[in-house]
Amino acid sequence: MILEIGSDDSLVKIDVTAAAGARKVTLNGREVAFDWVRLPDGQYSLILDGKVFDFIIDMANGSCSVTGRHGAVHLNIRDPRRLLRQREVEEGPSGLQRLTAEMPGKVIRVLVREGDPVAYDQGLLVLEAMKMQNEIRAPKGGTVREIGVAAGKTVNTGEFLLSLE
Repeated sequence: MILEIGSDDSLVKIDVTAAAGARKVTLNGREVAFDWVRLPDGQYSLILDGKVFDFIIDMANGSCSVTGRHGAVHLNIRDPRRLLRQREVEEGPSGLQRLTAEMPGKVIRVLVREGDPVAYDQGLLVLEAMKMQNEIRAPKGGTVREIGVAAGKTVNTGEFLLSLE
């Protein structure tokens, strides 16, 4: 995941990747020791290069307010992938489209039923792979024709998930 986070006078590019259960964070091209956890009360505790920071984060429409011991900072967050998704898109290929698993994983939730109408980019199901939950979204608008999985089922790469028409 690549994010661009900026305040009035600076912009930081953050690249977060996860592999084999470990997270790697790069800030402006420099890899840093970084970890975080969301606390039960909605706060976040961050460890950055061995220093601990506790924050309350309030998100709203691409900007957020981060409040810590030293006051509040208002940030703008840009996710280049989200900007691409917001652009006008083609309707997609016509006819039946079969969606298959792009990687092995476990189906956590099926969000639609056979016969349901769906819109482009609507969530269809949640697949857990490499300890991350991925929402599989509709590549086009249409109607769910067939569902080949259920919650709790383990799938392999290329295995049929569902079809849209």
